[in-house]
Amino acid sequence: MSIIYEPRGKAREYSPLAVNLYSGCSHKCTYCYVPRVLKLDRRVFDFEAKERNNVIKQLERDVKRFKGGEQVLMSFTTDPYNPFNDKLKLTRKALELFLEYKIPVSILTKSGMRALQDLDIIKKFGKHIKIGASMTYDNEYDSKRIESGAALPEERLLMLKTFNQNGIRTWISFEPIMQPGQMLNLLNQSLWFTDEYQFGKLAGDKRKFDWNYYVNLICETLRPINKPFYIKDSLRKAVDKIGLAEQEKDMDYLTLPKFKIEDSLRLAI
Repeated sequence: MSIIYEPRGKAREYSPLAVNLYSGCSHKCTYCYVPRVLKLDRRVFDFEAKERNNVIKQLERDVKRFKGGEQVLMSFTTDPYNPFNDKLKLTRKALELFLEYKIPVSILTKSGMRALQDLDIIKKFGKHIKIGASMTYDNEYDSKRIESGAALPEERLLMLKTFNQNGIRTWISFEPIMQPGQMLNLLNQSLWFTDEYQFGKLAGDKRKFDWNYYVNLICETLRPINKPFYIKDSLRKAVDKIGLAEQEKDMDYLTLPKFKIEDSLRLAI
């Protein structure tokens, strides 16, 4: 069984490959689909994260097969910087392996400043790593109500700003978009320290938002300043009056490049 895998369905829109080092998460997001899909006890899933069985040993085996390969995302079914990682350091061990075997890494987290603990090794990847925050609400009240274990939105933005100041590529995943107005507020707050964006609709959302209006505002905000973005399939299906460029509909448009020989020489110096 491979610990590095190719995501399927909607998950594939995030990355060609992915890895989950932990089982469980402590963000307690009420909209999280993972416990249902993986048939896990929600109470256990929400209150602890455990190392998957021999995950680093499995990863050591896998990175040899994927050496110099495509981008790997951390993570879908957990957060790479959950509080338990502070002790186990699995994410750092994984990053060391990905760097050694020249595998690009995309990180997605709601942990806020906790992710800065690996800044030193993250810097070594150069253009082959990016750090993303999943953003939902723009205020403390809603965030604590819906995702009570996650870092507050202000801290997530500060995390992105800090990585940006350290020369690391940053991105935001606006999925699921819970409140379009709050999404636009966060978008405008983050423009000067975020390099790229992804937008997706909440699965099964029956609310009557004017998605044409909001997607048009996204386009009008990002295109003039040449900020790359991707509109996910779930959101594209909800709009019929917005003409999107091909790259704005291409799920691999924002994927990091593979390492080249000259990158390997640079890292060896």
